[in-house]
Amino acid sequence: MTMIERSAIAANRNKAVPRILASSALLALALLFSGCNSGSAKITTSQAQPAGPQTYLAPFVAGGTSPVDSVSAYSFDDTAQTFSESTYYLGTADGALQQGIRTYYSGTTAPLARNLLSLGVGYEWNSAGPLTYNPPSTGSWAFELPNQAGGLVQIQGQPVEPIAAATSCPDFKTPQSYLFVTLPAGLQTSGKLRSYSWNPSVETGFGSVQIGGNGSAITFNNIQQFTFPSTAGGAPGAPANSVTSPQTGACSSSYYGNTTVVPANPTVTDPGPNSVSPPVAAVGIGPTGLLVESNAASGETSTAPYYQNLLGAGTGAIGLPEPSSAVDTSSLVGAQYLGFFYGSGRIHGSGANGWSTLVASFGFSTVPSSCAGVATQTSTMIYGGDFTGNNPASTAVQSTGGFGNCDVAIDLGTQDPNTNGLYPAATVYVGYAFAGNGEGSGYNFPAVAIAGQLGGKYAIFLLGVDTVGSPNQGWGIYLLQSN
Repeated sequence: MTMIERSAIAANRNKAVPRILASSALLALALLFSGCNSGSAKITTSQAQPAGPQTYLAPFVAGGTSPVDSVSAYSFDDTAQTFSESTYYLGTADGALQQGIRTYYSGTTAPLARNLLSLGVGYEWNSAGPLTYNPPSTGSWAFELPNQAGGLVQIQGQPVEPIAAATSCPDFKTPQSYLFVTLPAGLQTSGKLRSYSWNPSVETGFGSVQIGGNGSAITFNNIQQFTFPSTAGGAPGAPANSVTSPQTGACSSSYYGNTTVVPANPTVTDPGPNSVSPPVAAVGIGPTGLLVESNAASGETSTAPYYQNLLGAGTGAIGLPEPSSAVDTSSLVGAQYLGFFYGSGRIHGSGANGWSTLVASFGFSTVPSSCAGVATQTSTMIYGGDFTGNNPASTAVQSTGGFGNCDVAIDLGTQDPNTNGLYPAATVYVGYAFAGNGEGSGYNFPAVAIAGQLGGKYAIFLLGVDTVGSPNQGWGIYLLQSN
């Protein structure tokens, strides 16, 4: 499959499903993101709860068997307690070009402690046709930010996806600084770079950008991208060769909200002797500042300079506004969070192997004694972990306030003195009891974290590289304050 084919918005990884025509990629983008919207979306700390469904942009995340292979739209109706995931389909069937909305999952929502949602899947579309479940299939989860500005969703058997409510085009007359981390794909440490893989030693791990503009023209200036920090000292890695800045995107009303496509005509660092298709990225920014980027195409080259998309490598990026002053680390680690672990697996042969997603809970009102066996507590550490059987809806969990196990610890380390909210020398401690630990004993790996506030609540987005566990893989830990 060509890189341009992969840039189409609704390609399907299952060979039984019609693939997107290469010649239709630009047509798909034109159909999806045509028109302009001059509405504003200033970052605010509160917003009225919508009376009906709220639409969210979700980037593609590597792993799983879902036919959604690029951006998709989630709809949550908190009043009717329903949800759906769909995408704009452009492909061929029976030899004819077809286009329209295709729903992949839909069902019901049920509130749990600490604002976690249990999702019941009543409908699923796959290559064999639609499937219905009565009663709805359980084991899917979501966590929405207050006032529906964004959140995290995981359909059973699929990787977690960050979601942003791009209710309006950004209104950044004064450029807004953002921090971001890559959404990792299958870990790759040697050989020719592949689409939807991640090599932390040469590709972007984290970075910053200044986003400006309003209406349809959005600019991305001062794009700073760094490879993963070295394990020695945890200093930021070398600059990653990437797109030149500034880049200009076009924001318009689309099926996925008011989404910015970047860029229309890119200026890209020459990727070397191998030809690649232009990068295409879809960016959504929620009203409280949550940023998600989906890379709809990525380059390949085995020689420097290495080719990157707009912000993150892997399959995209997740980000938040850079705080205007240093984050109070004591308050940050003293809060309570819900979210997800995402292990990206490792590239083997033609695909990823060993990826995983688990619901995460961090922070306790009283630290359990079992935490001491995971890591020695420091002033910059927050304890947490998974849920037994990955089931936060169990009676035992709900009856005790919705808190999970204590089998993982995150030591954020020292905040970067020059970048508010950046913790470049974090460490993740994996206890022996953690469901994702197959080693039989505890171990740790280095990470980088960004932190700030979304709608008055803390958020922590972490990216790590695990070279001890099996498989060696990239880790994403995405946490949103739940108290």
